[in-house]
Amino acid sequence: MPAPNPAVTLLILTAESSEAERLVATLREAGIAARGMVSAQVERLGELLARTPCDLVLCCAHDRDIDLEAALAAHRRLDSDTPLIVITGPESDAAESLRARRGGARDLVRRDDPEHLQLVAKRELADLYQRREARALATRLRQCERRAREFIEGSLDAIAFVQEGLHLHANAAYLSLFGYADADALAGATFLDLIPAEQRPRVREFLRAVEYSDREDGAELDTQCQGADRQPFAARLRAASSEIDEEPCLRILVRPAAGATAPLTESDNGNAEAMPGRAQMIAAIAARLDAEHRPRHPFALFFIQIKGRAELLRDLGLTTALTLIEGLREPLQGILADHAGGMLAQVSDDGFMLLIDGLDTTTVEQITARIEHEARLQRGRNGEREDEAADCVVAHVLVELRAREPSDIVNLAHQRCLRLLASGPGQGGMGKPTSLASRTKQSAEEGDEQIAERIEYALEHDQFRLVYQPIISLMGDNQEHYSVLVRLFDEDEDMLEAKDFIGPAIRRGLIERIDKWAIRAAIQALSEQRRAGHNISFFINLSEDTFRDPSIVLWICDCMREFDVRGNWLTFQFQEALVAANLAGLSKLVEALRKIKCRVAINRFGMAERPEMLLQGLALDFVLLMPDFSQRLADDQQKQKRVMELANLAREFNIKSVVTGVEDARTLTVLWTAGVDYVQGNFLQRPSPTLEVSSSG
Repeated sequence: MPAPNPAVTLLILTAESSEAERLVATLREAGIAARGMVSAQVERLGELLARTPCDLVLCCAHDRDIDLEAALAAHRRLDSDTPLIVITGPESDAAESLRARRGGARDLVRRDDPEHLQLVAKRELADLYQRREARALATRLRQCERRAREFIEGSLDAIAFVQEGLHLHANAAYLSLFGYADADALAGATFLDLIPAEQRPRVREFLRAVEYSDREDGAELDTQCQGADRQPFAARLRAASSEIDEEPCLRILVRPAAGATAPLTESDNGNAEAMPGRAQMIAAIAARLDAEHRPRHPFALFFIQIKGRAELLRDLGLTTALTLIEGLREPLQGILADHAGGMLAQVSDDGFMLLIDGLDTTTVEQITARIEHEARLQRGRNGEREDEAADCVVAHVLVELRAREPSDIVNLAHQRCLRLLASGPGQGGMGKPTSLASRTKQSAEEGDEQIAERIEYALEHDQFRLVYQPIISLMGDNQEHYSVLVRLFDEDEDMLEAKDFIGPAIRRGLIERIDKWAIRAAIQALSEQRRAGHNISFFINLSEDTFRDPSIVLWICDCMREFDVRGNWLTFQFQEALVAANLAGLSKLVEALRKIKCRVAINRFGMAERPEMLLQGLALDFVLLMPDFSQRLADDQQKQKRVMELANLAREFNIKSVVTGVEDARTLTVLWTAGVDYVQGNFLQRPSPTLEVSSSG
């Protein structure tokens, strides 16, 4: 990504507007895109910078109305590293220069030496950008470290950080795998204590080789492990150099071999019929996938998580609480008994997984509701319920198409369950979900059921249609771009626009099926147009449910392969409002899309408080501005200024800007002069079910 070259905002302390204009012109002659604010009230310096952040302060000390000492004092009081340059008259001496530098000025420039001012300004701006970049990188590093720690803690893979054989940290899955109740119980055991004696020399040499290796991806070793009960089990170790809390160490991931039985925890030892665990569940999922990870038949994985485990342990005590939770096995086994095949596994003290074969979307929803209703904790003295509130949250993954690794399916179900827990009141999560789609799903609206039925019927009977709206280049692009939109028709050919059915589709969990239909249909249409010799590309929307699906890129690849379409003919876009809550996942998605040469865009762009942070965090090709920006644009100076700022910001990151919702010729004229790259709207062409490609190409 090229280094940004943003416009520079100056605060010029002077009472003479002509002097301010001269200084701005001097910097522009040096290639600095300067724009200036002028003030003679040096005591309001802090207030001015708080209201409008600036990159450089120029203090005209030769101006009789400017008190240099007061300006320096005000600058020292700032909680900012905005550099201050003092402009002096030709009579300035060394004593004045020394006094200004001691007061915090970065440099002293004579008024009659414009070349010196240009050099100093370039130097100070370069330093300022480096400081800002360093702070931004430090912030991103802290965020990455925090997210990595959260991911490790929530991962179902057994992960530990080991330094000189001692455990610095281990996640819950690691403790459970080796049969330790908590981290304190593991503290007295070295990593080699978890390896049978005859395997230790081999494992020790393996760990030493990884520690002194330059390979960032680490290495793997098949060996035997043993838990707290000293019972051995086959496992694969993956070790890599890492760091935790600024301490160098090894990150070790332990995966039991398929069919291996992990050690039992205390609660398992007391149960004569220990349930299958995570390893057995992953092996069962793997058995249902072929060599290309396609399901041999549809199946669903349900993740059932108890609400308020900490409160149960606190109020009822360990043994009583765990006995209550184990009581959920019976109703879950009863549900499983009503379906051929499948498996029930307990993956933690408060988490179960249920695998059921041969389901569709409707049946999955019915089973989810049944689990929530029947999986209850018997808290009353005689086993009766004292309230009707659900005791667990249930998330599911329906596998009908090509999938990724079995562990990815498990992780996806677990992540969805965690999001449900975080969204519930009183569950220790946030007051409301950060996900826009999740917020929309919280409560059904009147008419949802009828529209959902129409959607399901349309999916089964091919009653969805694509319509296309051109995205017109203002800069002479020879490729024709079209935004792909979805419409729903019923048996009477009555049409529903996306705004009429997207909300119910999200709330009823149907949006991903619509997106996948649209992706395949669009790629098929694009293939036909390309074979006809038309140089066009499509912009396709991805909803939150869709881009969170770990198998979506595989689905796109399958469609591209089926219709012989290249990735650079496709641009996938997602809403700005969804980016912040999904940044980590979207970064991986963008990386995967770029590997297959697809392009990426953010639509409905421009409402975030710090849009530049989004552009820094994701490698984008386009930003499509909110349609609101183009409404009455010709008569609104503030909107014009904002559109120009966003277009310039996109250009700094080598990203093309698109303004949508253009409805009149006056708006088009304004956008032409603002430096926008593309426009889209009904004034140019309304969405059409046919592609009217110009012969000029």
